[in-house]
Amino acid sequence: MGRVTDSDEYITIGALARASGLTATALRFYDDCGLFPPARVDAATGYRYYTPAQRERAATIRRLREIEVPLDTVAAVLAGDAERAGRLLDAHVTALEQQARAAAAAVASIKEALSTDPSLVVLGAADLAEAIEQVRAAVARTADIPVLTGVLVEADGESLTLTATDRYRLSTRSLAPARAAAQPWSLVVRASALAALTGPLLRAEQVRLAPAADTLVVTGADTEHRCPAIGEPFPDYRTMLAALAPTRTRVMVSREALLAAVESAGNHTLQFEVDTPTLRVSTSAPNPDHRIPASITGPGTTLAFDPATLSPAIRTAVGPEIMLDIAGPDQPVVIRSAATGDLTTLAMPRQLENHR
Repeated sequence: MGRVTDSDEYITIGALARASGLTATALRFYDDCGLFPPARVDAATGYRYYTPAQRERAATIRRLREIEVPLDTVAAVLAGDAERAGRLLDAHVTALEQQARAAAAAVASIKEALSTDPSLVVLGAADLAEAIEQVRAAVARTADIPVLTGVLVEADGESLTLTATDRYRLSTRSLAPARAAAQPWSLVVRASALAALTGPLLRAEQVRLAPAADTLVVTGADTEHRCPAIGEPFPDYRTMLAALAPTRTRVMVSREALLAAVESAGNHTLQFEVDTPTLRVSTSAPNPDHRIPASITGPGTTLAFDPATLSPAIRTAVGPEIMLDIAGPDQPVVIRSAATGDLTTLAMPRQLENHR
């Protein structure tokens, strides 16, 4: 494929993201899993390009994924059999009604007068509580490196991002706020202080976040919480992500099935044997093997994990399916999912041992 020129009738991945309501991360995810490939890929740059006619399909995918319709059902709904699609979607009526009520509440909240503070961020309280729970699984349990006991909170004109790492795991979650910060800011906030917020957050519809002197101020309903910050620089996780080795093997698998297999291992080291069309999960203990159907691209491989490292990463993943990007048995595995918001987690494998 040649280089795309300005005269070609294509739109960029960013333009399609804005037009459809999907994030660029989600569009790349749907390309990788074969659900929604771009119309063209620039051979020189690797940039994805779409046609204006693809906007409607992208918007339909977004609406289906917002109610957590599994990817295989999304593909069936889009296949053109209206009767079958109707039967599949009838199972989600209750969830759709709940989503409609939540949307109406969000619209009412958004219409409220907002502060003129340029650093202010306003977003759903439940979304923030979920993001805190998802990333704090990667927070360091000891204070050997104090900054790793915190969560990096970053606000810019488009998103609020929470990131944590203990050097063996890394989790980062981005949220789309009702109101983004006009003036970017970042703080490393004590994870224990954020964890204490999750209960009160669930009793509010929306919360407001703003930085103060060495403090993150979180206001919801009639309460105000001040979360102390850690005055040390957080690791440059974006450079870390950019420096990851290329993916050799990609596995797409049911989150629920994989979590059940991992948690059944107890404290025993897990061995993953990736070989189309299944992912085999086993331990050195006399536990039954789990053979999980999976969509696998790339060569087969074998790697090992500590369940304590892997289980939280899978448990907190977003959506019914997760994607494992594997570079090698001694390289971090990237665990991705795409739904409302973006969540990416890195989990470091263990050294392979003799296995039964």
